[in-house]
Amino acid sequence: MLKHFFHNSSESDQVFLLLHGTGGRETDLLSVAGKVDVSLSVLGVRGDVIEDGRFRYFSRKIDGSIDEESIRAKTIDLLDFLNQAASIYPFNKKNIHLIGYSNGANMAVSLILHQPEIFKSAILLHPSHPLKSFKEARLDALDIFITAGARDQMVLPSEAVQLKSHLTNLGARVSLHMTDYGHEIRDSEITEATKWWNKTFK
Repeated sequence: MLKHFFHNSSESDQVFLLLHGTGGRETDLLSVAGKVDVSLSVLGVRGDVIEDGRFRYFSRKIDGSIDEESIRAKTIDLLDFLNQAASIYPFNKKNIHLIGYSNGANMAVSLILHQPEIFKSAILLHPSHPLKSFKEARLDALDIFITAGARDQMVLPSEAVQLKSHLTNLGARVSLHMTDYGHEIRDSEITEATKWWNKTFK
């Protein structure tokens, strides 16, 4: 199985699936999950692709662009892992909420497009638009919150706008929060994500 950790909640059968950014670990987004909703279980997964000694969920091409063959293959691997995890840990496989940052946010988008029926929502922190060609999926049951930085030097803000349009056209209810900062996660983003969560699910 992929390297991971699981924290069980006695209050809910819903679970946050945490997907870190490049160079991160499976525990990186624990504080984000705790601020958004402490009542859910948490499953953090470490990417198993190593680039310059840093963990990622899928490979990039030499020019730095996303390797779509890699992300599709690794998406299937992660979905297989979720099947295994659901047979071991006490969470409802159809009550998964995604929290992903950067590389992990891009993987979250791919998961949604490949198997939308097992996900309830996604908080996507600084994603790009990972799949230019994709299998059509209906996302009518999904609520999605996206953040982007107006001064992000790694991902153009327009990528988040395009992603919002793409996901909305597939039926998802999508909110976009733009900051005046770069690629880093700001406290204000998590505050806005928490407000969105409370409005959507409380």
